[in-house]
Amino acid sequence: MKKYPFNTSQDLVDGVIETLFENPALKRFFLDHDLSHDDIENDLNLYMTFAREQPLCLDCEGLDYCRQDTLGYQPDLTFEGGRARLAYKACNFLRDARQKEQAQSRLKALYMPQMILAARLDDFHMKTDARQALYKRIMAIVNQAKLGEPIKGLYITGPYQIGKTYALGALANALAQLGRKVIIAYYPDLVREIKSSLRTGELEPIVRQLKTADALLLDDIGGEAPSAWIRDEILGPVLQHRLLDAKPTFFSSNLPMKELANAFIDTDQQADKIKAYRMIERMKALADEIILK
Repeated sequence: MKKYPFNTSQDLVDGVIETLFENPALKRFFLDHDLSHDDIENDLNLYMTFAREQPLCLDCEGLDYCRQDTLGYQPDLTFEGGRARLAYKACNFLRDARQKEQAQSRLKALYMPQMILAARLDDFHMKTDARQALYKRIMAIVNQAKLGEPIKGLYITGPYQIGKTYALGALANALAQLGRKVIIAYYPDLVREIKSSLRTGELEPIVRQLKTADALLLDDIGGEAPSAWIRDEILGPVLQHRLLDAKPTFFSSNLPMKELANAFIDTDQQADKIKAYRMIERMKALADEIILK
């Protein structure tokens, strides 16, 4: 008589095995591997453990509802060398959570509202033709990223509270999910941080990150106070570097691109105006304009 964690007789063992066949997963396992009664009895403790734990994962609604002893791990039966093996593997919910954590580690959100970290294309509202067109364009960009194809960015413009920031956030998260290192920043606050970094000696690391990120998304550009220094010494070199390296760059603004030049003008001098318009030319080379109404 084999040893079991209970005082038993052969009749009771036979009854336990008969009960195991009521578990659809075990029944399929026994039939797939053509296991005899003795084969099942040899690994009875293992099968009893599986029969106790596997149903806990059925109809599970998420990690918050996990009933396993080890959160997010489900029992998995395999057959090797003529014997059954019981292992534990991460469930779909745990794998999804890990993927999101990894994506979040690749997404750097600077001075952005917390909701940006949760923005998803699945929740993108398409109430107007313009938003439908934007969604299609964003999905095309995501598909291009999956294939490793060159990507041209977007310049999303329109009035307040129309969803420009959410669109950028959803796109940022989608690109991060694909393994890209992404920076999304609220541009007016980024400008203030850059100016402050002159005193702290942190300017170069900030600029380097903006230049080299796999994808850069600047929200509300044109909403900052005009500064020739920011335009010529920071934004201009960053955009030029990204243009030469063909790195995707995205913008949102309340101003159409043709009006943005005025926001970049710091003085009435002709040279200053020329520099502002050159900046717009860089942005046009980096991004196609999409107007939301």
